[in-house]
Amino acid sequence: MKVLMVGSARESGGGVASVIRLMEQMPIWEKYRCHWLGTQIQRNYLWKIYYALKAYLWAVLHIWRYDVVHFHTVPDRICLVIQFPVFFLALLGRKKIIMHIHMGNQLSKHTGNGLFLWHLKRADLIILLAKKWQALFPQYFPSVKTPTAVLYNASNTKAYTAGQSDYAKRESIIFVGYMDDNKAPNILLDAVSQLKAEGKLGKWKVTMMGNGDVERFARMSEEMGLKDNVTFTGYITGKEKERNFSEASILVLCSYEEGFPMVVLEAWNYGISVISTPVGGLPDVVEEAKNCLTFPFGDSKALAQQLHRLMNDKQLRDEMGRYSKEFVDRTFSLDRISSDADAIYKSLSL
Repeated sequence: MKVLMVGSARESGGGVASVIRLMEQMPIWEKYRCHWLGTQIQRNYLWKIYYALKAYLWAVLHIWRYDVVHFHTVPDRICLVIQFPVFFLALLGRKKIIMHIHMGNQLSKHTGNGLFLWHLKRADLIILLAKKWQALFPQYFPSVKTPTAVLYNASNTKAYTAGQSDYAKRESIIFVGYMDDNKAPNILLDAVSQLKAEGKLGKWKVTMMGNGDVERFARMSEEMGLKDNVTFTGYITGKEKERNFSEASILVLCSYEEGFPMVVLEAWNYGISVISTPVGGLPDVVEEAKNCLTFPFGDSKALAQQLHRLMNDKQLRDEMGRYSKEFVDRTFSLDRISSDADAIYKSLSL
């Protein structure tokens, strides 16, 4: 069996590209002689058109060699339209088709998306990011009878062992993500403001990493009197990102909507205690006070309480950090997720 994977370019930002880069490191990549066909790229419109047309030409010439076409997609209309020519060729060639949906909470917004439903009904298998969404899928899409499976995102746990010993944990809280209303950095800022007003912040510092509407949230931070407590770095990679993660004691995720947040897996790899909303696929794997503390969506007061709990209990932070490292290695390693994907591909050949 040979597998053709279709989706965003490897060099694109975002979760899908990260998932694919990790899949290339798994045993299944060689076993099923996988090939990655990028149909979308994060550049200007001329580049986007050129990239898509090049992909279509490649598919016309080579798709016949593959038994399974594995689409990594979201219900966004533009994404579906761009992938449609390859999907049509897969249908024409009677290939086994997988629709791998990289969304979680957002699925409920696409129940009336006709183009999305059309694709789902013609696939041989739908892969979802968590058991939670598999359970809700028949409720959201009752007309879709295509079988479903769950495949968690992977984490290259071995890649995080080197270099961490060069840094010591500090009284550091990090927020990582695109600065917008969905990621809700304002909820963290409000919680920190409450702690400062109550004299509970102490020497703790907050580092906000990510691009987006940085100026708006930085201005909000200043207006709350947090200029000396909160730093905005913009989008960072490499050694600077490694240092911030290695030194961080707490990561906060305030999102309303996610698929399966890769940043949480990354934080667990660094032994960081995580505080998060019950977003995306996290409810599948969260063990309260063991690998995560949770708080309700949009509730900055509850977040402040959870922050204060962790900030004042180093033993709990250390225990959560150790357990999280073990948990991510056990649950999301490349070998574990590769084995799960292998079982999915074998089921298609039965």
